[in-house]
Amino acid sequence: MKPYFCPLKKKYYNKLKSGQQRSEIRPNGHRGWNVKNIYPGRQILFSLGYGKTDRILREVWNTIVTHDLRQEDVVPDHINAVEKIYGKRGSWLVARV
Repeated sequence: MKPYFCPLKKKYYNKLKSGQQRSEIRPNGHRGWNVKNIYPGRQILFSLGYGKTDRILREVWNTIVTHDLRQEDVVPDHINAVEKIYGKRGSWLVARV
């Protein structure tokens, strides 16, 4: 199976690249971000925007679907960032990479 393509803003791409961020969080069901497509063993191709360079290939080792990110050991800054981008949502999918 080919890797799941996941474009990121520069700020979050750099955090992932440096190792500061070890998970990606998006609303469950948002543009294919669901347990059918994101699961342990699946690779995710993180990209700086939609360009052809600056890509990072990581493997998902754990996924969690949750209604409350605060219960899943997610760093508060990461929670604030995803809620700023997507708003408050009823269900989140956390992919640990």
